[in-house]
Amino acid sequence: MSGEVIDVHIHFGAPSDPNDPNGCYWSKEFEKTITYFAMRLVTKTLFTKVTIEKVKEHLLKAIGTSKKVQKGVFLGLDQVYDTDGTLRKDLTSLYVANNYLANLAKENSRVLFGASVNPYRKDWEKELDYCLANEAVLCKWLPSAQNIDPSHVECIPFYKKLAHHNLPLLCHCGPEYSIPPFDDQRQKLNHPLLLRNALDEGVTVVVAHLALPLFITDNKDYLNELFQLFKEAPGKNWKLYADISAMLFPNRSFVLQDEWNNIPQDRLIMGSDYPIPMSDFSITNSSNIITRIKLFFKTLFMSNPIDKNYELLKGIGFDNSVFTRASELFANIIR
Repeated sequence: MSGEVIDVHIHFGAPSDPNDPNGCYWSKEFEKTITYFAMRLVTKTLFTKVTIEKVKEHLLKAIGTSKKVQKGVFLGLDQVYDTDGTLRKDLTSLYVANNYLANLAKENSRVLFGASVNPYRKDWEKELDYCLANEAVLCKWLPSAQNIDPSHVECIPFYKKLAHHNLPLLCHCGPEYSIPPFDDQRQKLNHPLLLRNALDEGVTVVVAHLALPLFITDNKDYLNELFQLFKEAPGKNWKLYADISAMLFPNRSFVLQDEWNNIPQDRLIMGSDYPIPMSDFSITNSSNIITRIKLFFKTLFMSNPIDKNYELLKGIGFDNSVFTRASELFANIIR
């Protein structure tokens, strides 16, 4: 896997499968979100019945026909649990089971298994052992959607096990508009500073989306917190990184341009956020109008969305190592 270009941020989501009731599901509340309709538009299921097979077929085609990206991490999402370990399916908007993605990765050489284990579940250690045994390359959290407080004392044993196996934690940070709930109390769980305990325990932490704001009305508090952690990282030997998924939305691109000199290129990892719709908009560090025009027309008619994301991110000016860094991190996982 060393040296390969890997997209670390590809979402999987689907309604319940009658043949596998314990696999994946999404809630009625999720079906009311703009993300739900956008995802159906992207996966070409807007006017047909959406099934897990159709979603799977679309995503496998996207990564399978990519000429620029060798592998993609398909991300799971565990259910909501109370801190006492009680399962709260009633509060779970989206669930993507580990066993489903583990099997999918076994069947497809270009798919990597992105596990998700809620640290509050009573059997978290057993579930994490299953994920490690089935070659998970990371653990994904979306705190606001999963009701996980990364600073909670219940997470410490979980962090110790992640660190022991060098299994990275990919954690969403920043405002969340895709998966409910969206209330202010839950949004507070997405602050980067809550990841201090994980970093202190030696966990390789990857902050999703560089904690950038999505809309103009969003503040930069999350991003500023991440910058604070980056400043502290060398002195504390923290294994802190951030992925650059969903960078192509106009506001994020402009903020990225403004903060370019503050972002450590050696701490960045490539991702897309597919199939959440990606903008074709991209800034470029080049002031040459010909270069800008070439980038526009180079990507305008590209049919593969993973390749288009790759080329647009390259056009922004990220260092080449950003695109292969994931393969280096995954090579260190202890099974």
